[in-house]
Amino acid sequence: MKWVFFFLLFLNIGLYFWVNGHQTDASMPRQEFDRNVSSKSMDLVHERDTKLVVESAYQCMRIGPFSTADTFSRASRALINEGFGFSRNVVSARQLRNFRVFLGPFTTEAAKETAKQRLDQQQFDYYEHESKEGILLSVGGLFSDGETAGAYVVDLKQRGFDAKAQSEVRTLGPWRWLEVSDVVTEERRTVLRQINWRDAKVQVTPVSCP
Repeated sequence: MKWVFFFLLFLNIGLYFWVNGHQTDASMPRQEFDRNVSSKSMDLVHERDTKLVVESAYQCMRIGPFSTADTFSRASRALINEGFGFSRNVVSARQLRNFRVFLGPFTTEAAKETAKQRLDQQQFDYYEHESKEGILLSVGGLFSDGETAGAYVVDLKQRGFDAKAQSEVRTLGPWRWLEVSDVVTEERRTVLRQINWRDAKVQVTPVSCP
């Protein structure tokens, strides 16, 4: 039986050295770099989309609002002289209703001065407002709704003032805008910003093209 034991022992030792001596290369074959591929074209998809969004957002510029028809017309001529294509956009006038709380009207200077002294003593804010009936002392500024103005009148009456409230309608606009659609380079946008529009309200704003 001994020779069987030694035979199996030598057989196992031989298998061990044979397995360890047979090495297998498990690494993947290295791929060579293609020098014909341009690195500029290898942006990620979401990076390309972002660039397109940014570029398209700056292809149009909105100029305005112009407060008068004269500055609006001058700006149009300035764009023509600089070779810009543009469109005109005029938004119709809007009406805004406010409420004013006031004392008066005062028919004499003495009556007005007496009312002002009383307002000063109780630390009310006011300013003179001229109306068809005479000089008013507008107290508390303008109110956006009649309920708030009415409550303020009640408070003044409790303090001994003969206060009243009235509604006023102000017309806002019309708003005038110029929209430039061919501003595709930073140089063209710089030209727009350097034009003297002669209107303090005007701003040059990048917008998405319609």
